[in-house]
Amino acid sequence: MAHRVRRSAYIISMLVVALMIAAAQSGCCSCRRHMKETEAVKTRWVTGRFGKIRVEDGGLGGIPVVFVHGLGGSLEAWRSQLAHLRPGRRAIALDLHGMGQSDPSAGGIYTIPSFADDIRSVADSLGLNRFILVGHSLGGTVVADYAGRYPGKVAGLLLDDPAGDLSGLPKQQMEAWLKGFSPENYDAFREKWFGEMLADARPRVKEIVMAQLRKTPREVVAASAQGLFAFDPKPSLVAYKGPMLTMITPQNREPYSLQNVVPGLKSQLVPNTSHWIMMDDPEAFNAVMDQFLATIH
Repeated sequence: MAHRVRRSAYIISMLVVALMIAAAQSGCCSCRRHMKETEAVKTRWVTGRFGKIRVEDGGLGGIPVVFVHGLGGSLEAWRSQLAHLRPGRRAIALDLHGMGQSDPSAGGIYTIPSFADDIRSVADSLGLNRFILVGHSLGGTVVADYAGRYPGKVAGLLLDDPAGDLSGLPKQQMEAWLKGFSPENYDAFREKWFGEMLADARPRVKEIVMAQLRKTPREVVAASAQGLFAFDPKPSLVAYKGPMLTMITPQNREPYSLQNVVPGLKSQLVPNTSHWIMMDDPEAFNAVMDQFLATIH
């Protein structure tokens, strides 16, 4: 009898040990997977035409997606989208030169083609042969220019409340508006200008956007805005024949809005957000983005 009890106790103890080992091994695998995912997200510094460009690169699988922020912004604007995609797809974001942590242009060059050159430098450095571009506001114009210049490399183009074609606005109107960038007017103009675009934003989004804008030198913002006003994105978008979609807010339905000037450009309305759709309602943005990405092979 005692022998049977000892044998049963031995068997039970061995089963417990086996279960503990299995659990530990499972946990270690989970840790290794987590570490691998964490290590896969890397901050890189790419040498561009105007200096070092900050790039965040992470995730594996699928056609890579490259995100480009708007005027006075940084790659931090895409934090929700990067986290959403990276479990199953490579997702990359960059700071345009003069913004975020990227180097400024020594020559003060902040044209739309110069920003598209940042994308070219990043794509070449990372060996991206075919990828999807997502651009917000001014960044939408930048990715449009890149797609028009290098259509074979762009698998799809997703525009997040893009700036539109401002090149045809009356000269007198634009000159009056540009006076706001003068040193004596800029601080008040900046707060009013972005404040109006952020009227419907969540409080935290307002804080993030304004904090980054205030860090961006006035000269960079002014020159970038002038570059945007001088650029006509229509030829680039007409030249690009791949899949395109623009997400817009109710305020982006002007005659110069891209969906109204580019034949065949489909638009998806996202209500109840500010100009920063991807930050105000990341769930809605990500859902539309997922649907668009699912059409690209």
